[in-house]
Amino acid sequence: MGCGLTGYHGNNQDTPSNEDQSNMSGNLGVPQFPAMSSPQRAGGGKPRNKVALKPGRSLMDWIRLSKSKDLSGTGARILNVTPEELAKHDKEGDAWTAIRGKVYNVTAYVEYHPGGGEELMRAAGKDGTELFNEVHRWVNYESMLESCLVGRLRQTLHVSPNAAAQRRPPQVQTGFLKPPLPATLQLPKAQPLKGPPDRTTDLENTSKTESSGKSASTAHETVTVRASEFVKPPLPANLQLPKAQPLKGPPDRTTDLENTSKTESSGNETVTITSPEFMKPSLPANFQLPKAQPPKGPPNKTTDNTSNMENTNETESPVKSESAAHETVTVYAPQIVHDENETVDSPVVPVPFADWESPRHDWFQSDKYVTIAVYTKRKGLVHENVLLDKNGREFHLRLILGQHQYKVHVELEHDVTDDISVSFGASGSKVEVKLKKATAGRKWTTLGSPLGMNGQFVSVADCERHYRQCVVESREEVTHDTTLFGLRFPPGSRMWVPAGHHVYVRCEVEGVGSVERPYTPVPSSVSPVQSESAQVARCAEGRGLCLMLKVYPQGTLTPVVGRLQPGECLEVSDYDATLALPSLEEFTSVAFVVAGTGFTPVPGLVARLLEREDRHVNVTVVFFNKQERDILWRDQLERLARQQARRLKVVHVLSDPGVEWAGRTGRIRREVVEDVLPAPGPGAMVLVCGPVPFNQAAVEVLRDIGYQDSMYYVF
Repeated sequence: MGCGLTGYHGNNQDTPSNEDQSNMSGNLGVPQFPAMSSPQRAGGGKPRNKVALKPGRSLMDWIRLSKSKDLSGTGARILNVTPEELAKHDKEGDAWTAIRGKVYNVTAYVEYHPGGGEELMRAAGKDGTELFNEVHRWVNYESMLESCLVGRLRQTLHVSPNAAAQRRPPQVQTGFLKPPLPATLQLPKAQPLKGPPDRTTDLENTSKTESSGKSASTAHETVTVRASEFVKPPLPANLQLPKAQPLKGPPDRTTDLENTSKTESSGNETVTITSPEFMKPSLPANFQLPKAQPPKGPPNKTTDNTSNMENTNETESPVKSESAAHETVTVYAPQIVHDENETVDSPVVPVPFADWESPRHDWFQSDKYVTIAVYTKRKGLVHENVLLDKNGREFHLRLILGQHQYKVHVELEHDVTDDISVSFGASGSKVEVKLKKATAGRKWTTLGSPLGMNGQFVSVADCERHYRQCVVESREEVTHDTTLFGLRFPPGSRMWVPAGHHVYVRCEVEGVGSVERPYTPVPSSVSPVQSESAQVARCAEGRGLCLMLKVYPQGTLTPVVGRLQPGECLEVSDYDATLALPSLEEFTSVAFVVAGTGFTPVPGLVARLLEREDRHVNVTVVFFNKQERDILWRDQLERLARQQARRLKVVHVLSDPGVEWAGRTGRIRREVVEDVLPAPGPGAMVLVCGPVPFNQAAVEVLRDIGYQDSMYYVF
C-alpha cells in the first residue's frame, strides 16, 4: 500500500529501492531502518536497529526455506502450549515465542531476522506480543512464520480456594423459574383440590401414583411432579401457599421473596403471587399446599438447578405415613468448585466485557424473504461495520464493533439467492440482513445449523484473516509503473472498506508459493461522485473495490499482480479492523504528508472530509515524488483543488525535477513544508504515509516544527 507496511522485510523487492527511498527521505542522517524514533513503532516504542545478515539470509532465502519444509519441530502437530512449557524454550538453538495467542518455533528464523538474533531472543520463552506490537505490529507474521507454528498458547486461570465461600448466596428474583430453590423443599399431604375435576387430573408431563386402601383419614392421591417438567406449564394467577414450618436451609433462602403480597387468612399465612413472571407455569386453580412436616428421610431427591432448570437429574423417594403422607424433595443449588491450579484450555473465546454488552441476533421470515437481525445496543452503525459472505448455504456475517467482532455463522436451512440487502434501524443500533428465498412460500422451521463461532463476540486481533476470490473487472494505467485495478467480489459477498484502511492481497507465486501483501483501496477516482461507472456502483453497493498498485520489476508479488487482465482472479481479505485512525472530523485543519504510493489513503479520506457540509475542515496535501511522471492522479487532484479552493490545497514536491518544473523541489525538510502545514495546536492533525525512512524523517521534521505526538499519525 506504499505506507511502509512491508518495509521491515530486509531485501523485500516489493518496496522502493534504496535509491528511491533515499531520494524520498532526503538522506537526512537516517542510517537505520526502522529509524531510532520511527513512528511506526506503535505507541512510540523502543527502536530496533537493522543489522547486516550473513549471505543467504535475505527475505527470499527465508521464504524458500520456510516453504520447503516444516520448521515447527513438532512433526506438523498442533499443540496446546502452557506458559510453563513455553518458558523452557528460551535459548539459542531452542527458541519459541508467542504472538497473539499462537506459539512459534523461531529457532531457524533467528539468523534471518532483520533486527538480529539478539533482538529476536528478547521474546524467546515468553509471550512476545507486546514486543512485537511495539516494533512492527503491521507485519504479516502469520504468513512469514507459518511453517514454524507450534500451536496455541494456553491461558491459565487461577481461582482463589475460598472463591466459592465468598460467593453471595443467590436471591430469588421476579421469575418463579429463575432463582435457586430452598435447600429442602417439602411437599406435604395435599388437600382435595377445589377446582373443576378436569383441572385435577390433566397435568401434562407428570407421573402419578394411585394410593390403594383409601380411608376417610388417609384417602389421597399422590402426585409426583418432576422438576424438569414442572417448570414448563403456566402457574395460576392466585397460587396460595399455607403457612409452613421453617425450612432447614439458609434463612435468606427462605425469606427473600420479591414482588409478592401477603394477607392473613384463617390462621394461615397466605402468599398471593402477583408478579407476571410467577404466573407462567400452569398448575390447577386454587392448588394449596398444607402445612409441611419435618423431612423424614434422607435428602435423596436432588436436582441440578441451572439458570433455565434444564438438564435435571432426579431420584424419587416419596415418604408416606397415615398422619402426614408427603414427599420430600431436596434441591441443591449448583456449586462451582475450581481447583486452585485449574487451567482453562481456551482457543479463541468470547471476550468478557465490563462495559460492553454482547450483541445478539434473531431471525424472522415472510413468504419471500428471511431477515437476520443483529441487536447491538450501539448507535451509529453504518455499512463499513458489515462484512458478509454467502457461499451456497453457508452464511457468514462479521459485524465490526470497535476492536471487536460479532459473528453470525450458520449453514442455512434452505437455499437463498444472491439478492442480499443490508439496512439499519433508526438509531443505527440494529442491523438487518435480508435474504431472498430461492423458493418463495417455503416456510423455514429454523435459520439453520450453527457453524464455527456463531453468536460469539471476540477481539478482532484473535480472528483469522478471511479471503474471497475476486474477479478483475478493469485495469487502467495511472502512471508509467502504476495501475488501477477494479475488482468484483463474489455474488454473495459484501464489504465496504473504511477510508484509509487496508486489505491483504494474496496469490500464488511460482517457486515461492502463496504470497500476501497489504494495500489500501482507493476510490475509482479522486472525485468518484462525478463518475457513473459500473465500478463506482459496485463500490457503493459493497460488491467490489479498487486497488492502485505500483509494479516493481524485481519484486515478488507485484509483477504477478501487474500482469492480471480482466476476467482473471485475485484473492482479497477482509479489511484490517485493528487500524485505529483518529477521528479527523474533530479537527479544523488536516494535512497529509505522503510519498509515492503512500498517497493511496489520501483520496478516500479527503473525499470524506470535503463532503461534510456541517463542519468546515481545511485540508492540505503535500505530495512528494521523484519526477513529474510519478505523480498519481495529478490532473484530478489539481482539478479538485480548484473546485474546493477554500478548503483544499495541494502542494507537489519533486526530488529529481526536470528543467521545466516550476514547483517545489527537495526532500522532506522543515524549510520545504513548514509554511504550508497548519500551525501546531489541538485543532491540527498531520497524517504521514510513505516508505519507512520517509516516515521517520517526516516525524523528525514535525517534532522540530513543534508538533506533539498527539498531533500526527503515521500509517
